[in-house]
Amino acid sequence: MSTTSTAGVSTSSGASYITSTASGLDTDALIETAVAQKTARADTIDAKVTANEAKIAAYEELQTLVAAVSDAIEGLALPAYSSLGSENSFDSRSASLSSTSGETVTGLAVDVTSDAINGDYEIEVVQLAQAMKVSASSGSSTDGIGVEGVLSLGVDGGESVEITVTATTTLGDLAKAINAQSDTTGVQASLITLDSSTVQLVLSATDTNQTIVISSVSGDDVAQTIGLTDDTGAFANVLREAQPSIITVDGATVTRDTNELTDVIEGVSLSLSGVTDGAATLTVSTDSSAVKTAITDFVDAYNALKQYMLDQSAVSSDGGADEDAVLFADSVMRMLNSTLQTLINSGSDAASDDIAMFSDMGITWTSEGLLELSDETALNDAILSNLDALESFFETDFSASDTNLKLLANDTTSSLEFTLTIVTDETGAITSVAADGDSAAFTVSGSRFVGAEGTIYEGLSFTLSPAVAGDISVSIQQGFANVLTQTLTQFDDSTTSLVQQRIDSLTEINTDLSDRSDKIREDAETYRTKLVTKYANMEAELEAARLLQEQIEAILGASDDDE
Repeated sequence: MSTTSTAGVSTSSGASYITSTASGLDTDALIETAVAQKTARADTIDAKVTANEAKIAAYEELQTLVAAVSDAIEGLALPAYSSLGSENSFDSRSASLSSTSGETVTGLAVDVTSDAINGDYEIEVVQLAQAMKVSASSGSSTDGIGVEGVLSLGVDGGESVEITVTATTTLGDLAKAINAQSDTTGVQASLITLDSSTVQLVLSATDTNQTIVISSVSGDDVAQTIGLTDDTGAFANVLREAQPSIITVDGATVTRDTNELTDVIEGVSLSLSGVTDGAATLTVSTDSSAVKTAITDFVDAYNALKQYMLDQSAVSSDGGADEDAVLFADSVMRMLNSTLQTLINSGSDAASDDIAMFSDMGITWTSEGLLELSDETALNDAILSNLDALESFFETDFSASDTNLKLLANDTTSSLEFTLTIVTDETGAITSVAADGDSAAFTVSGSRFVGAEGTIYEGLSFTLSPAVAGDISVSIQQGFANVLTQTLTQFDDSTTSLVQQRIDSLTEINTDLSDRSDKIREDAETYRTKLVTKYANMEAELEAARLLQEQIEAILGASDDDE
C-alpha cells in the first residue's frame, strides 16, 4: 500500500482523504454522505440486477426441467425416418432361450436389435465351425532347417504369399516369417516346445472353415523337409480339419463359415459355442422393461418440473410471494403449467378406445397436481397384454398408400389426412407436389419435399424414392408423445423459446443496468474528487488564516512587551 500527502490531502490505495481539519468539520463524513447520495441510485440498480440474475437462474432451471420432460417422453414418440435406422422404446426387443426339458440352454447365445420380428424360433446347433490346424515334424529349436527354397502359403480361395527359406533359417525364424504375413494369408504359426532343444511347428487358419494350402515354388521342398507335407504334397499331420457351422432353424438346415451368425434371422445375432442337446426355443418379444422405464421416467420428469413450478408459486405467511419464489405469478410459467395439464388430460388423437387416457394405464393426478402410478398392475397389464393400444396412445400413427413415402420430420401437433399428387418429369425426378390440390403446399428438393411455411403442412417433411407420378393418400394421427415434445419446444428451445426470450431480455436489461450503475459510480467518484479538492482548499485557506492570526497576535504581543 502506498500513501502520499499534499496540501492536507492524503491518497491511500487510490482513495483521497483530508488530513488537516482547521475548520473542525468532519469533512470526510460530509464527502461520504454526499457521494452516497449520488450512488444511491446505483445501489437500487444493482439490487435490480441481482433480482434479475435470480430470475435468469430460475428460468434456466425451468428450461432444464422442461427439456428433461421432453427427453423422457421422446423415447415413446414416433421417430423420424432415417436411412441409418430409427427406433423408440416400443421398438426395443428382448430375447430368451428355453428348452423342452427346462434345463438351461448351453452352446448358444443370442442378441437382438429393434429389427427383429417378435415370435418363436426352434434352433438346434448341430456342428461348430472350426479352423484348420496342421503340424510339422519335431525339429531343432536352434539349428537351421538345412535346405533352401521358396514356399507358397495361404488359404483356399484367398491370397497366398511366397516365403523364402535359407539353410540357416530355423523353425523359429520360419514361424516369425509366416506370422508377419498372416493378415494377408489367413494362416498363423506357433511353436510347441517339446523339450529344451526340440520344437514342433503348428499352422492354424485364422478363420474357421478355411483350408490351408501350401506348395513349393522353387528350390528345395521346404514343407516336405520339415514334415508338414508328404511326398504327394498333402499335409502329413492334420490336427483339425476345416469345417463350417451347421444349425437348423425351424427345421431348415443353415451352414455358415463362422460361429457368429448375423444373417440368418433379421435382427438376431447367434453366437455358437457348443452343440445343443436338441432344439432350443428362441423367443423374441418387445422389451417390456424399456417401455415401462420410459413411461415412469416421464412421470418422474414431469413431477420434478411440476414441483419446481409449485415452489415458484409458494405463498409466504403474510400472504405475499415466498422469498424463494422468484417466478411468482410469472405468465410464461402459468402458460406452461396450463399447457401441460391440458395435454395430459386430453389424451391422444392416435389412441384407441382401450387406452385413451393416462388413467387407463394406472397413472392419475394427486391433489397437488403431480402424476402418480396409482395402479402399477394396470400399467403392467397394458404393457404385457395391450401393447399395441399403449403404443397407439403415445406414438403418432403415420400411414401412406405408397410405402416408399417416408416421414422425415413431424414438427407439428396437427393430425391430418390429405392426398399428395406427385408430378415427375421424363427422368422420374419430382417436379411438383400438391396436397389436396394445393400446389403451393410443399417445396420440392430432389426426392425430398417440405411443408410450406404458413400452411397446415408446415413442419412436415417427406422423402419419396423411387418416385412414381400419381396420388398418395396420407394419414397422420398425432400421438401424445409427439404432440408433447413438439409443444414443449416453445418452452425449452435454447434459441427461440418463450423462456429463452425472457432470459435474453433480462440479460440485455442487466447489461444496460450495469452500464448505468457503472456510469453513476464513475460520476460519483469524479464528484468525490471535486469535493475533496474543494474542502482541502477550504481547510488550507482556514489554516493559512489561522497562521496569519497567530502571527498578528504574536506581533501585537511583542509591541505590548516593548511598552
